[in-house]
Amino acid sequence: MIVKQAENILAILELFAAVRRPRTLSQISETLGLPKSSTFNLLETLEAKGLIHEMRAWGGYYPTRRLLVIAQDIARNDPFVDRIRPELVRLQEQTGETVLLGHRMDAEIVYLEVIESQHPVRYFAQVGDRRPVQATSVGKAILSLYTPAERGRLFETIAFTKFRDATLPDAAAVEADIQGSATRGWYENLSEFTPDVLAVGMPLVLDGERLGVSVAGPNFRLLDHRAEAAAHLADAVQRIQQLFDKGADAR
Repeated sequence: MIVKQAENILAILELFAAVRRPRTLSQISETLGLPKSSTFNLLETLEAKGLIHEMRAWGGYYPTRRLLVIAQDIARNDPFVDRIRPELVRLQEQTGETVLLGHRMDAEIVYLEVIESQHPVRYFAQVGDRRPVQATSVGKAILSLYTPAERGRLFETIAFTKFRDATLPDAAAVEADIQGSATRGWYENLSEFTPDVLAVGMPLVLDGERLGVSVAGPNFRLLDHRAEAAAHLADAVQRIQQLFDKGADAR
């Protein structure tokens, strides 16, 4: 269930991130399709909390650095990402492709970290982006950590939308793909959600949290090198697991 007011607050902040300049009440209201009265109340709330300020000389509102300070404090205490990031960066450098870390929320996966490829043509995603669990390599890798019965119950909640021609059509097809991929050693998404993009993924369990890591790139570059990418991915997952295991022993 989405709380509309909270969603609108986030939409305002995302608007500032997109335009990167002050916006007036009227501009924000028009862009987001919100009544001026509601927009004014939201802006007043953000201003009262010190998250935005009105720049009269520039004709509009703009976020303060308080938002950055809060975000940095949160990031510094992230139990997973900060410890994992060096290995994700190393994996990106080894493969040359975009590396993603995700976890499951209901029938979707959410990206917790994205290390982008440096190639001009690359797979692009942002932290916080959501993807269907059954149509992504990260999602399939995470699903592999559940029993068939647990997966079956989850599949009952999924609509199995046909995103692309390659999208697997139903629960039986996804289950067969997961079981076959377990034998192969990695989980794959070949243009099932994003056209002309291939991703290979593997599961990762840290402190009881079920996660997935993947390497994603355009088909023309990754298709003939997926086994090599999977080998680098396996090494990275092993190193991350050992890092957390040592931390657990120290505790």
